[in-house]
Amino acid sequence: MNWEEIRDMRLENLLRMDRYQLVIVYDTLTDTQKQELIDYRQALLDLPQDYDTADEAYANFPDKPNWM
Repeated sequence: MNWEEIRDMRLENLLRMDRYQLVIVYDTLTDTQKQELIDYRQALLDLPQDYDTADEAYANFPDKPNWM
């Protein structure tokens, strides 16, 4: 695993997650789901800077909320 692969995985997950932030869909989420979405997105954004190696980042890749 290398950093480019980690970034590609992160981007793919961010794009999948972003559809839940569209206004119509977002308004149907519970407050708990909204917070889970916020936390998941932030964890994806923080991923590269939180780990020294791509393998370590991959081993700690954030889990998406179950409802997604």
